[in-house]
Amino acid sequence: MAKVDDFAPKKFSHVLPGEHVYDGILFFGYSPPDTLNLVKNFEVRSDDVILVTYPKAGTTWMQEILWLLMHNGDFDGAMATPVYMRSPFLEFKDLTLNEVGLDLAKRAASPRVIKTHLPMKRVPKQMHDKKPKVIVFFRNPKDVCVSYFNFYRSSSSFGNFRGSWPEFLAMFNEGHVDHGSWFDFTKSWWPLREQPNFKLVFYEDLKKNPFSVIKQVAEFLDKTNLDDVTISRIAAHCSFDKMKENPMTNHSDVYSINSAVSPLLRKGMVGDWKTVFTVKQNEDFDKLYQEKLGHLRIPFTYELDY
Repeated sequence: MAKVDDFAPKKFSHVLPGEHVYDGILFFGYSPPDTLNLVKNFEVRSDDVILVTYPKAGTTWMQEILWLLMHNGDFDGAMATPVYMRSPFLEFKDLTLNEVGLDLAKRAASPRVIKTHLPMKRVPKQMHDKKPKVIVFFRNPKDVCVSYFNFYRSSSSFGNFRGSWPEFLAMFNEGHVDHGSWFDFTKSWWPLREQPNFKLVFYEDLKKNPFSVIKQVAEFLDKTNLDDVTISRIAAHCSFDKMKENPMTNHSDVYSINSAVSPLLRKGMVGDWKTVFTVKQNEDFDKLYQEKLGHLRIPFTYELDY
């Protein structure tokens, strides 16, 4: 059982509902210590598909793609149940929504598509033994940060953040956000990209070439039975505009998200960070990135030509 750490002296004024520090990582109350303890011993199946993302890295987008691939393009099934119930969030527990990730995952029939935002050290131990297929989905950190800022503002789960953009950027840079440091998360998963049961996918590549990337993911998942027509239908179904309007993917029914402030699916763009970061903030972030992760030479894309 990991230690639930004592709180460090407060540097930032914002407090997450039920916030706690577990194994050195800040969490909101919807990933409580008892759930995080149970995650470590969660029973993994060899035919599971585990989606690993940092928050606001395009998780819902990839969840829908993976679920459709693993269920052979069952669009009727996808339109019958919200994606967050079809693809459980492993370390999440919301009794109001009746969304308890561990329970949903245990009851789910194979093949399961399970998402987590945890760093490598906190995922189920059986992931290393059962060797399920793992999709690690990365998005450039500047767009992640801007998206997370807007989600913090719109969601009561994060305490309806009312601080400034510079304050949130400082919180993000120091890992003082739910699920902790983006830098630590990214550093923990990057070395596993060459393992045969892992596939690293970049958000920006999927945005630029959805059909090609979805087909590559299908091949990795051994879904070679799916023809190009089905792959094209999945790509169309999972376009940003379609998902934003789809009540099974847009989380419009989730009580904690105030879409008038910022919907869950907001812009889905590459490079939106340029509308928020100042020149100085961008320069400072680039310097911090180089200090923390520059040696890894991760090929992030920060702009696309639209």
